[in-house]
Amino acid sequence: MSDKRPSPPTGRFAAGDQHMSGSQAIPMGEGKDGGRAQGTGGGATTFPPARPLPPPAPDRLRSGQFLEAEPLCGSVGAGEIACRVAISADAPALAAFAARTFVETFGHLYPPADLAAFLAEKYGAAIQRQEIEGNACRTWLAERAGALLGYAQAGPVDMGVAHAERDLELHRLYVADEVKGAGIAQALMQGVLDWARAQTAEALWLSVWENNDRAQAFYRRYGFTHVSEHKFMVGKTADRDFVWRLAL
Repeated sequence: MSDKRPSPPTGRFAAGDQHMSGSQAIPMGEGKDGGRAQGTGGGATTFPPARPLPPPAPDRLRSGQFLEAEPLCGSVGAGEIACRVAISADAPALAAFAARTFVETFGHLYPPADLAAFLAEKYGAAIQRQEIEGNACRTWLAERAGALLGYAQAGPVDMGVAHAERDLELHRLYVADEVKGAGIAQALMQGVLDWARAQTAEALWLSVWENNDRAQAFYRRYGFTHVSEHKFMVGKTADRDFVWRLAL
């Protein structure tokens, strides 16, 4: 799993995929495509207090503890948006949304053959289901009336960097273009941070595309700092990504 390049509400990343245009990725080192772990199913998970971050505007989505299969709600525009941990049944919708947002955000950068090879390797319902059902990773979804509006994925560090054993990586963070600026990126990011701290990770890593200024600005607000660089491969095309780290 390695399509991780988080990107900001308007760009590319993911702890794996970051470029901007159309639907956006949220800066997270949008890595590339990491495994996703399912929640323990059912009850609420208690997390330790997160470090304070600038709160979203009062009319934006509220962040907080994520229930395993139940929504945490806030009002954004017309309708209620819920954030929750993904379950196996979400795999088909997540696969379609993940592929669409990557193509809309970064697809214009690559030759068709490279893009097709990348999508085949990183996306698909079977791949997403395997990641969701795994024990090492976790996927968070933001949705309204059953429609997926954003997602984040985090798990073991999948980049070639020296790191502590329990460190984690933000592989992907994407938000649909029509709800950019609604606080969804912040809510998803808070869920990732709370989970990483609950796992006693010493640091959270991500890779962000060198030209994704918006994603970089988003991550800097949380305290991520530049450590090194690496190549993010899309087929045979090599992108230059920055490797960032946040001490937890």
